[in-house]
Amino acid sequence: MKYIFSLIIIFASILSNQIVAQQNQPSSSNTDIIKNDKGGHGLGLVLSSANGKGLSYRYWPGIYGFHVSFVPADMGDQKYYNGGITGYARIKRYSVGDLFLHAGVEYEYRSRTENNYLYSSTGYYDTYRVNGKGLNMGFGPGFHVVQKAFSFDLFAGYGAYMVNEYSNDANAILDDRFLMSISGGVAIYLNL
Repeated sequence: MKYIFSLIIIFASILSNQIVAQQNQPSSSNTDIIKNDKGGHGLGLVLSSANGKGLSYRYWPGIYGFHVSFVPADMGDQKYYNGGITGYARIKRYSVGDLFLHAGVEYEYRSRTENNYLYSSTGYYDTYRVNGKGLNMGFGPGFHVVQKAFSFDLFAGYGAYMVNEYSNDANAILDDRFLMSISGGVAIYLNL
């Protein structure tokens, strides 16, 4: 959570610098803003609660667009995979950026090793594996800013998060959950 908060503060700082710079320059036309989009292709990083995580490819040539993202992480006895897709619809174009709507879905797979301490006369513990599958969905508004070769996105909205954990060990402690809450995230892209 600290990382998401830090990224949001960095994004807000960049956005405020862009607004101040735009106020000091003459207003540019919509054709100048469209030229900065460079065809709509982008490669970057996404960190969002419902719009995917990790490496991302975005295609946003006009009013509608999308991005796909994927992150594989294998840390010894822990594994984490996340894949997501998000659609965009531009609502309004301003001199500092674009207001848009987004709807996204991501799939998560987690696997970890847990220790189950069994208190008996021998006092030993048992190790077992817990696997979890999850589906996160979200929608809401966002803001898109183009800065030369880079673009920045800020996501907000509402999301649903579902996790189903399972294990082959009958004594495993599982944490199935369903949550509906505020969602959000950030993305940075290199415009191609």
